[in-house]
Amino acid sequence: MLYEEMIREAIVKNASDIHIAPKAKPMLRVNGRLTTFDHLDVISNEAIDQMIEELCPPTQIEVLQANGETNFSFSIPAYGRFRVSVIKQRGTFSISIRLFKLTVPTKETLGLPDVIFDLVENGRGLLVVSGASGSGRSTTMAALLSYLNERMSLNIITVESPIEYLFKHDKSLILQRDVGTDCASLYDGLISTQKHDPDVVMISDISDEKVLELAIQLAESGKLVIAGLPSLNTVTSIEAMISSSKTEKSESRKHKLAGNILAIISQQLVPSKKSQDRLLIYELLLPNAAIRSHIMTNTLDELKNTLIVGKKQGMISMDAHLFEHYLSGEISQEVLYKYGQDIEFIKRMERNVSRGPS
Repeated sequence: MLYEEMIREAIVKNASDIHIAPKAKPMLRVNGRLTTFDHLDVISNEAIDQMIEELCPPTQIEVLQANGETNFSFSIPAYGRFRVSVIKQRGTFSISIRLFKLTVPTKETLGLPDVIFDLVENGRGLLVVSGASGSGRSTTMAALLSYLNERMSLNIITVESPIEYLFKHDKSLILQRDVGTDCASLYDGLISTQKHDPDVVMISDISDEKVLELAIQLAESGKLVIAGLPSLNTVTSIEAMISSSKTEKSESRKHKLAGNILAIISQQLVPSKKSQDRLLIYELLLPNAAIRSHIMTNTLDELKNTLIVGKKQGMISMDAHLFEHYLSGEISQEVLYKYGQDIEFIKRMERNVSRGPS
């Protein structure tokens, strides 16, 4: 099968994604950059249609025909787990395949701070993992669950669209619900999950208002909720969670978030000078009196200064973390400027370093 040939080459090249479009050479994404396959020619519409027939279960074929798009995941035991997205464009179909590793990365290999793992082991509330598509959100959430699974006896339930990493029971029970297979939607999956006595709930995406409201309710009830959100940093994450509620409920939402946020970690993956792998750069917000006040009074523009002041507590801004890797020689200035979010702030840090200690 042609898609298996592509997957084999993608694994060898440590690619994250495969992109297949009609009348174009198939491409793979390696370290954030697109490149063509070495030995494959332009793909025809007929070849893509055949791949879709081979890849998609009958139920997903029906969804594709009805909606012009479908998303699902599948496994090949020898290679790993994959997420497939098929969309209709200009009357033809395009396929994107995301590759996941067979094993969940550990906290040591990911480079996440210890404080995050301490929080999930000892805390209750809503822990948000945010970042753009391809930033490693799902991998971070999986690493947190794997850490708990190895150490604690818990009832862990995930609601995912779709499932990306497969877990085996260890000290914990882990039940994984796949949207479209095990439940109709993230919302429906969460409704019934509440009745299953969970200690920990992982939700792949809380962008939908009804899903977010349920996630906060679970956190309020004393559960640990680990949730993904497609947002660039901690400020935009909070803004998204507040603005998604109706105007008359926004004040209540602010108080609920202020009282139940366990942490927000926002992340991105950037090219490294020292290895072929990309580096994890993150921004970490931990709740304290100042953070809660900013949320309740909607003074989110002041959060960046609070992140800087909160360094002793373990907090860090995205740009500060990026700059640390620049100073250590792990990333170039080009990467620093490309992935920085406040270039003037970064340039001030550069000037302060060049002047040296006063």
